[in-house]
Amino acid sequence: MKLAYSHLVRLLKDKPSKKEISDLLFQLGHEHELENNIFDLEITPNRGDCLSLNGIARDLNFFYPMKSDTKVYSGNLRKFNPKLKNESEEICPNISFLEIEITGKVKKYKDYLENYFKDLGINKNNFFTDISNYLAYETGQPTHCFDATKMDGTFKLEKRKKNEKFKTLLDDEIELKGQNLVFTLDNKTISLAGVMGGKSTSCSNSTTKVWVECAYFKPEEILGKARKYNLNSEAAYKFERGVDFMCQEMVLRRFIAIVGEHAEIKSMAINQNLKKKVRHKLNFSSKKINEIIGDEVKEHRQVKILKALGFEKEKNSIVIPSHRSDIDQANDLAEEITRVIGFNNIAPKPLMLPVNVKSMEHSFEKSCRDFLVNLGFFEVINFPFNDTENEEANIIDNPLDKQRSKIRVCITKSLAANVVYNQNRQKDSIKLFEISDVYTKTGRERSIGVIVNGREGKNYNEFSSKLDYSYLKGTLITMLGELLATKIDFIAETRENYDFVEAVSLNGKKIGALGKLSNNFVNSKSKSSVYSFEIDITNIELPTVTSKPVSEYPAIYRDLSFSIDTLELIDDLNKKIEKVCSESSILNELFVFDFFENKKMNILKVGYRFKFQSDKKSLTDKEVDKVMDKIIKISMSTDGIKIEGL
Repeated sequence: MKLAYSHLVRLLKDKPSKKEISDLLFQLGHEHELENNIFDLEITPNRGDCLSLNGIARDLNFFYPMKSDTKVYSGNLRKFNPKLKNESEEICPNISFLEIEITGKVKKYKDYLENYFKDLGINKNNFFTDISNYLAYETGQPTHCFDATKMDGTFKLEKRKKNEKFKTLLDDEIELKGQNLVFTLDNKTISLAGVMGGKSTSCSNSTTKVWVECAYFKPEEILGKARKYNLNSEAAYKFERGVDFMCQEMVLRRFIAIVGEHAEIKSMAINQNLKKKVRHKLNFSSKKINEIIGDEVKEHRQVKILKALGFEKEKNSIVIPSHRSDIDQANDLAEEITRVIGFNNIAPKPLMLPVNVKSMEHSFEKSCRDFLVNLGFFEVINFPFNDTENEEANIIDNPLDKQRSKIRVCITKSLAANVVYNQNRQKDSIKLFEISDVYTKTGRERSIGVIVNGREGKNYNEFSSKLDYSYLKGTLITMLGELLATKIDFIAETRENYDFVEAVSLNGKKIGALGKLSNNFVNSKSKSSVYSFEIDITNIELPTVTSKPVSEYPAIYRDLSFSIDTLELIDDLNKKIEKVCSESSILNELFVFDFFENKKMNILKVGYRFKFQSDKKSLTDKEVDKVMDKIIKISMSTDGIKIEGL
């Protein structure tokens, strides 16, 4: 929108410089260019109230108060009936008409009106149309002038679907298609409502009597109409962004005042049909406003700023002016106050976070990601949509295509497609993982999916090793074991899409599955096997780390070497030793320090080291021997386990 500096300062009590106004416009969020005397503003779509001289002056009112001497006719007006049948009151709830007649012709315009055309390079048309165009520039409210002598007939405002030719007042003939909101006279379209009038009822230089239409149209009804018919319409531009739904009478009275400055008025009358009158209110809390702004602004200053912008305060509420259709919540009020204060004038504050906030840096998900990346896995991100036939999948309304008609219930299918994609590009070592949400009809889950195929790596150690079931199972055991230090169980089961599969349980609760995917599921031309696991990590958290001071008393170490008949007995031995460890307050660490196996001679030996230490005193050999005797006794009670030397 172009606006002349000289026109703007005419409305202000002070006369700020162009630079001062320019700086404030930027502060208030109105991007623009300034060339000579003209501001070329880029008004955001939600600020239709600023598409006028008055609108910009209102926004500057806190800094440079507006004058109150704009002439508006204040006398009584008789009523007249244009006999309009409004069949679209839901689209056009407020509409008014002014009937005005002058004597003679206007030969010269007042300076402010003449300068409007001269400064902005706008062509004149005829007296009434020129005033209509100027009023839209001054007030932001478009009006349309019908030649009253041509308005004899059945007059309607209706939304109708009719293909017909329509000649605009600019002599452009267009073909109306589909549904359009139109003014009709004897069932013939005379105006494309909110966009452009028609030639058949337009004014000319000889026109002395007009009906001036001034209305509020719902923005969504006008949106896109001018573009559809390739019309350059300032009226549509304003209506699309929203105009003041209560300004019609004021604008028409301003129209009378301008006409009266230029000609003798022979007669005038008004007709108003107003259905939408109530202005909205918002609860006002200065504390809430300050929380949003992030700074302390005194309540009286908040109210002063809002009043300068046209808002009113009633008890604990703020009444929103009818021209501000973009205001509907406390955040909007805070933004208005902040614009006036200046975003750059609000001091930044350090971000204060509660101590107990769980940091993503130390979450289980982050730890799993780091673990897999360190093992050479690559993370992938897939679309959460597919064409799964799973009955648990949620169906998407209006999907992009059939292949993305449902929200996926598992990650594995997406990972299998990633494997095929890489195989087709001759990748022979594929190690991928994805961490994402999956959705079933019972809710959302957070899952980790991992998939492998091909060689373990490219160096001489890994080149001949295959990424197989044992590799993937070991990866899962190590990951969960290191991060959670808890027991993981695997239970063989049967599942669709797997050649063989094991359910994964954590602390007795099933969390996922690990197995070899079937070739039909992977849909790969390669003969190499594909293995994957997927686990639900929604409720898994890293164990809480506790710390305590290092004991100042010396530790005592004891070693035991066990001869074991079979490898399976190691689990049984571990459980028995751990049980003694949990019951003792002085045995605080044990670990395997030696392991020897000779399959040919059927020899299996495991060496354990035990660390004894107290936080309260120096331990005696007698206290340590008592615990060691218990370990020896419980170990020797198991067939197939012996202790060397005993």
